[in-house]
Amino acid sequence: MTAVAPGSTSAARTQPRTGRLVGVDVARFFAVFGMFCIHFGVPFLNGLPEVWVAQFSSGRSTALFTLLAGVSLALLSGRTTAPTGDALRQVRLKITFRALLLLVLGIVLAKATEATGFLLTVIIPYYGLYFLLAVPFVRLRARGLLIAAAIAAAVGPQLSFVLRTWTAGDTPMSWLVTAVNAVDPGHLVAEAGVFDLLLLGFYPAASYLPLVLLGMAVGRMDLRSTKVRCWLAAVGLAVAIASWRVSEWLLEAVGGQPPQPTEGTVPVEHPHWLLATTSHSGTTFELLNSGGISVVVLALCLVLADRAGRFLRPLATAGSMALTLYALHAAAMAWLIVVGGYALSGVPEPLAQLSAMGPDLPDLPGMPAFPRDGHVPEGVVAFICTFMPELFLVFAVLFPLAWRRFFRRGPLEAAVSESVQWLADRVTKRA
Repeated sequence: MTAVAPGSTSAARTQPRTGRLVGVDVARFFAVFGMFCIHFGVPFLNGLPEVWVAQFSSGRSTALFTLLAGVSLALLSGRTTAPTGDALRQVRLKITFRALLLLVLGIVLAKATEATGFLLTVIIPYYGLYFLLAVPFVRLRARGLLIAAAIAAAVGPQLSFVLRTWTAGDTPMSWLVTAVNAVDPGHLVAEAGVFDLLLLGFYPAASYLPLVLLGMAVGRMDLRSTKVRCWLAAVGLAVAIASWRVSEWLLEAVGGQPPQPTEGTVPVEHPHWLLATTSHSGTTFELLNSGGISVVVLALCLVLADRAGRFLRPLATAGSMALTLYALHAAAMAWLIVVGGYALSGVPEPLAQLSAMGPDLPDLPGMPAFPRDGHVPEGVVAFICTFMPELFLVFAVLFPLAWRRFFRRGPLEAAVSESVQWLADRVTKRA
């Protein structure tokens, strides 16, 4: 794969060069909307349509969210022109501060919403590490970033698997992990320490960094060019289909059993699952499949924003506040669980039964904080819990519109951006 087409400047542009890319914000909204569907249920749908939307969103919304993180890094660092000299140093400094702030914010949010247990893993601290690891790649152009993403996708999941096998037994690697975890504040506070975020967690950087690098490569392209958008959609679709078919063929060839749902990584007991495209498995084939689909979604959103920008403005406004909405949805889910209304929103039957176990609920690590007395809410609280998917979707659209009438950025977006600028100014003045 080359970057010849994206790197060229097309005469066919649908927007002027300057200004915010509305389609990127629309894509951000669809990314967080997919997470709403997974954690609350699909709004306004029932039966098979609800199942289809939930299944499509599983893993792919995370991939889109991660890809768009890379696009954001490219937009923050010169868009189509890679920074050099003093500009490069400033960009790297700001991205480093942004990464550290996201790490802190993510750990705080994970601790504040730990009542969700295994039902929700806060991705924000992982974002922080993604940004930190992406700093050395900021100087690259689209072609170099595509090569880096391809290498990371080919090597990362396999290297992760090997390293995790070394931590599975009584080995020096497992001793190192134990020793670091014993003093790592991120791990002690919210199980978001360096090894959790890099290798062992739900969205480990060893597996998901390729999507960030791919997003950076896409962001270095001329996303206002119709030619580039068509190229992205065509290649993304081809890669998604090819990876899915090759994965199926390889699994059949080795005689492996269909993989079960995974939690961020492939279990070391099942090496053949590295050939699968299972959601949240972090395999090379899953990255290619979900990454290709994410690129297609982004290209379609860019086109739709040009054709129907006025009608998509509410979604774009919501997408511009994706960090704030993500944090609010995590807090809302924690509340939903604590008040005992989780099963009312239409979750799968096994989870509904688990939430209703009351005093018989197993006392295991990662277990959600369902009421031990089996309490089920009534009245207004029951109504909110029952219609949480629909109510939160409406809130996610209306709240950003109201907020933007008075403020330029979302609350968390503004806090992070202003803090980054303040820190960068202080460091620059001292230098």
